[in-house]
Amino acid sequence: MKKVILSRKGFDSKYGGRPSPIFSDGNIFSLPIPQNSISPNKYRSIEFNKISCEKAFLEASVTQVNLDSYCHFDPDLNQRIGLFGQAGSAQSELKNNKVSIGDLFLFFGWFKNFNFIKKDIHLIFGWLEIDEIISGNLEISKFLKQEKLTHPHDPKFKSYKNNTLYVARKNFGLFKKFSNQLALTAEGFSRSMWEFPKEYFKNSKDIGSELFANRIQWFDKNSFLVDTNLGPGQEFILNVEKNPQVRKWAKSLIKNNL
Repeated sequence: MKKVILSRKGFDSKYGGRPSPIFSDGNIFSLPIPQNSISPNKYRSIEFNKISCEKAFLEASVTQVNLDSYCHFDPDLNQRIGLFGQAGSAQSELKNNKVSIGDLFLFFGWFKNFNFIKKDIHLIFGWLEIDEIISGNLEISKFLKQEKLTHPHDPKFKSYKNNTLYVARKNFGLFKKFSNQLALTAEGFSRSMWEFPKEYFKNSKDIGSELFANRIQWFDKNSFLVDTNLGPGQEFILNVEKNPQVRKWAKSLIKNNL
């Protein structure tokens, strides 16, 4: 693992318009963004940890879409093979930063516990370690047909420029419960201000530009704060070769929250 990629997914202020819910029992449910065109899934068919999308909609008071709306269910970490699709300039950024086999995606999104008067946060909800990278509409179509899988980046639903599919066969999944370890947002700040754990990032205080491959930098390195509100973009790439402790942090999130 050379890179850890924090990838923003799920409902946001533009697509969906609401945070994904943290339930009173700690269960979490990442709501996939809507898709205007036909896709493999409608919201009605989505279920995580025995929680229906209907229940998640009620918890988050969703009104912009309904259960019969199509959704862009991506990443799909609910099948026997984990899948994440990327395309366009976002995929170019991943390719230019040499994201490759063995690297790890940590997927995060906008969440809120609606049962308490607390601020919205960014929360990590899933992960995918790359086993295979499939590029181009033709190859993606062949792969999905061969494996008998569905995915919104299948060109029969929509053709994407620079279309790419990241495949995990073993190390992937969804976190079921809220944990402070999975929360990125710093206490007392808006959700875009993150606080990384000192235990793992203390050796990176003076190498921020080498650790942070794109878009982010230390806001206050002594408090391990990072401001992620620095322009549009879906992925924040950490070059963990520059600090192997960050690799241990990513692995600990998975180990401690299964």
